[in-house]
Order: sequence, then C-alpha cells, then structure tokens
Amino acid sequence: MFEDKKEYILLIILSTSILIFLISVVIVTITRYKVKQQALFEEKNLLQTQFSQTLLQSQIEIQEQTLQHISRELHDNLGQVASLIKINLTTLKLNEPEKAVEKIEHTKDLTRQLIADIKSLSVSLGSDRIAQTGLAKAIETEVERLNKTGEFVAIYELKGAMPEIDGDKSLILYRMAQEVLNNMVKHSEAKHINILLHVNENLFILAFRDDGIGFNAAEKMNASGAGLRNLKNRATLINAQLHIHSLPGNGTEITIEMPL
Repeated sequence: MFEDKKEYILLIILSTSILIFLISVVIVTITRYKVKQQALFEEKNLLQTQFSQTLLQSQIEIQEQTLQHISRELHDNLGQVASLIKINLTTLKLNEPEKAVEKIEHTKDLTRQLIADIKSLSVSLGSDRIAQTGLAKAIETEVERLNKTGEFVAIYELKGAMPEIDGDKSLILYRMAQEVLNNMVKHSEAKHINILLHVNENLFILAFRDDGIGFNAAEKMNASGAGLRNLKNRATLINAQLHIHSLPGNGTEITIEMPL
C-alpha cells in the first residue's frame, strides 16, 4: 500500500515536471516568435523608410537633371533658333520680293523646328513622364540625348514586351539608368555605349556596356561615397541584382536584373 502511494506521488511529480517543461518550451517558443516577429516588423519599417527616402532622392535628382537639361536646351538650341528667326524678320526687305520670299520660307522652317523642339522639351518636364511614356521610352530618350551630343555612338535595343512595373520601381530603375549613363559619359572616355533592355517571362534585365578605359570595380565599390554603392543600395530596395564587370583598359558592363 505504501509502495503504491509512493509510486503515485512520483508519477504526479514526474507528470507535473513534464507539464512544467512543456509549458516552459511553449512560453520560450512564443517569446522567441514574438521577438522575431517584432524584429521583422522593424526591419520591414526600416526598408519602407529607406525605400521612401531613396524614391524621394531619385525624384529630386531627376528634377535637378531635368532643369539642367532644359537650361542647356534653352541656351544651345531654342535660343539659337529663336535668334535666327529674329534676325530673319528684322532684316526682311519687302522691296526685294524674291529674297523676301526666300527668307520668309526659311523663317517658316525655323519656326516649325522651334515648335518641334519645344514639344520635345516638354516631354522632359518632370519625372511624371516615366509614368506617362513608360520606362522603355524614357531610357530611349536618354540615349537620344547622348547621340545628340555627337560625342558618342549610343545604341539602344529592346527585346521582349515591356511588362507593367510599379511606378515607384520604374522611377528608381530610371534613375539608376541615368546614373550609369552619366558615369559612363563623365569617366569612361568611351566612344560607343550599348544599352539592352531585355524582358522575358519572369526577369527584367537592363544592361549597359561601353568601350571605355574601365576601372577596378572592387576598389570603386569600397571607396567612400562611391556612386556604385548608391546603385547597389537602390537595387536592393527594389529586389534587383546589380552586376558590375570592369577592368582597367577593358571597358565596363553593368547589368540590373529584377525578377517580375
């Protein structure tokens, strides 16, 4: 009888210990889950904040570059054409009909050119044009600007149908494209630049290649304040991969890959 009672007490103690252990495991598991959930929540908020800041910075940079472009166009192109129109009109001699008709026709041509240039320039009046014209067309416009300088031969190729990309992501992709092209223009000493926009079922690829002097990619990536790190950060925020291949004397290849 005593032995049975002893075994019964031991069984109760053992069961209680197991129950306490299981409860402890559950409490620890729940606590760890909540801590991990909180950490993920904070990380998500941080990424959202970084994305918003990067998006705002991209908008500001695009607007600044747009204003610079407009300033150059007004000075170099529109101003020049307008000056020619003014000269033609002020030197028009109505007592010489043949020469007057010729000058009037020339002025008409200049006026048509001025109107076309103004319409073309209006496309660049802000980052909203990316949503209006699409990312592919916006990049094509950048390539046209390069060729217009006469300093480069830039070739743009689009393979596949452009998918619908979130407007915020399109803006950051466009700013990345601008930054890559600006770096090639300023530092590469290249004469030829190739841009490929390739889209398949599940991957968006934007690739840039030049025949310039190249650089040590690892050193540039580790340099303080390097623009390449800004590109890398922007790629991370839109879940894209940035690949940079460059060596001194061998040109540069930069590829942005974003899953769709």
